[in-house]
Amino acid sequence: MLPFDLCTRLSNASMARHRWVPIAPTRQHLSILSLLLAHGFISSVSYGSTNTSPVSPPDPSSYVSARPSERRVWAELKYRNDRPVLRKMSLVSMPSRKVVLDKDEIRRFVKGSRVKFVRGLTLGELAVVANEQGIFEGRDAIRQGLGGEVIARVG
Repeated sequence: MLPFDLCTRLSNASMARHRWVPIAPTRQHLSILSLLLAHGFISSVSYGSTNTSPVSPPDPSSYVSARPSERRVWAELKYRNDRPVLRKMSLVSMPSRKVVLDKDEIRRFVKGSRVKFVRGLTLGELAVVANEQGIFEGRDAIRQGLGGEVIARVG
């Protein structure tokens, strides 16, 4: 499953200057959110429910008492000088076209070269790479000598 909904929600919320964004609590979404948190694109991640107001911080106790369909993970977007830190998040792989790169192709992609009809990363962007071991940032995948499917690019 591709995180199309996650990319769309985060990009649209940052353009609309929202502070909190509700996201479905799947393992893949949580892995990508923890990666974005570690790299400074978002401020925090909290558990809550759909009953939480997007203006105020979510209440973690509402997550436990909510039905499974109402549970959400709330990502707090980060702004610097009234501009969003996460400007754009877009999919690279899609259901109709999966972009799977080996370790050498990921190295070229991260360095900015076009690989398999996908333009390389630019300054300030990071790649989200998924493989059997989990979800990694592109540079971490290079350090570990891993290839995988390039899910998204974040800038």
